[in-house]
Amino acid sequence: MEELATQIAAAINMRALYPSNHPRVIQTIEHVVATFQRLLQQMRTDSITYLIVGDDLVAGDDVIRKTSLSVRQFIEVLKRHGIERLTLAAGLQAEEAHGFIGALGAGEPLASSPHIILGRVRVAIDEEEIEKNKPRELTVEQLEMVREAWAKFRVEKKLPMAQMEDLVWSFIDSISRTTRAILPLAKLKEHDEYTFVHSVNVSLLVLAQARAFGIQGTMLHAFGMASLLHDIGKLTVPLTVLNKPGKLEGEDWETMKGHAQQGAWYLSQVEGTPPLSIVVAFEHHLRYDGQPNYPVLRSPRVPNLASRMTSIADTYDAMSTVRPYQQPLARAAAFEILKKRSETFYDPLLVGNFIRLVSGT
Repeated sequence: MEELATQIAAAINMRALYPSNHPRVIQTIEHVVATFQRLLQQMRTDSITYLIVGDDLVAGDDVIRKTSLSVRQFIEVLKRHGIERLTLAAGLQAEEAHGFIGALGAGEPLASSPHIILGRVRVAIDEEEIEKNKPRELTVEQLEMVREAWAKFRVEKKLPMAQMEDLVWSFIDSISRTTRAILPLAKLKEHDEYTFVHSVNVSLLVLAQARAFGIQGTMLHAFGMASLLHDIGKLTVPLTVLNKPGKLEGEDWETMKGHAQQGAWYLSQVEGTPPLSIVVAFEHHLRYDGQPNYPVLRSPRVPNLASRMTSIADTYDAMSTVRPYQQPLARAAAFEILKKRSETFYDPLLVGNFIRLVSGT
């Protein structure tokens, strides 16, 4: 049962990456149908039903805990579409499965079909309950306080960790499930230092990614802090290098590449720095496939999950931002670059999830 849920999640991601008629999409969906038919034979049943109960996935008499990213994503995708019950019945063929998975991957309207029966969640909340659970708004004062401290870092080499932790909790309280609603700082780019605003946007994007996989509480906060601090090493790079037009080469490029190690080293010296922040500062430019990039490693490794999410958000925000030497790319163009680098620079599962979030699907 978990195997099938994992394969459906993979197919949804594949559809988010490629058009519906792409061979990889077709192949992945055919694989889902084959697994479904095999499970029916093994279980000697004519249907498989998944129920979403709280944060758990129930299949038959089994509770499938969120043991993997794919299961977490499967749960979150169904919940986003208001699906509490999903029944797959005998007779399901690739064409019908293609329509269902394609709609989930593309964010299109969903409806039951002959062999795919959906149950939608209907939750009634009164006005008093809505007001009680209304997220706290980010305040300008809060942002300005942290921004000013960020700007002073070049001279004082100190960061207000407690204030940054509070800022991330405010992010968590304020963000919605789609990134279109969690980028309130774009307007500040006209007068704020780029590195700070970029880091804030990356943090918001990573929080959205992590929430989509069911990550919550203190772990979600750790992801937000790590992504907020991922580029802290750039504050040790001269502004003449950071703002230099065109491609960096020679000594300038070597200086820029050092920001990951510099950031990790600095954070390791600050008492109370969350360990994940040090890891992400060091790893956020490592490739998903383990091929050499920077920092140079003695032996290749797959970066931490938070680092992989940060890498995608970092690249997307950098491509989408007006800078002294760069005009922003359109969203579709940025998506295409992420897709092309999927499986090499970036985790394909996370790329598919990210594109759906930013697209609001």
